[in-house]
Amino acid sequence: MKLFCENCKPNIEMYRAECRFDFVVNHYPNDFDLSLIEKYGWYIPYGRASINRAVNMTGVSRDHLYSVYDGFSNKIDPKILKHPANCRLMIHSENSRKHKTSSITLNELKERIKIWDLTH
Repeated sequence: MKLFCENCKPNIEMYRAECRFDFVVNHYPNDFDLSLIEKYGWYIPYGRASINRAVNMTGVSRDHLYSVYDGFSNKIDPKILKHPANCRLMIHSENSRKHKTSSITLNELKERIKIWDLTH
């Protein structure tokens, strides 16, 4: 099942790029389960491997709690979606199974952002 028409596809790709997390999780050791990274390493797919980085299909990736697809559908500012309060670390295979569904509501995300901004 296609979620977006062919004309919308370039728009969702640009939106997804704008929603990419751009903070360093290691700067927030009390907020993220860094032991997952120590145990499994970062997820590195075949197209991203290099001389210094081996493929790691069982690694950890960052998950948007409020999904990029829901954000696009509801016209949410990408700055909200890329906020650290919208991020969690999880094994990539579990993240893939989650697919495009949100784990929290938009109101829950806004509350998480409010708390994050007060405490950081």
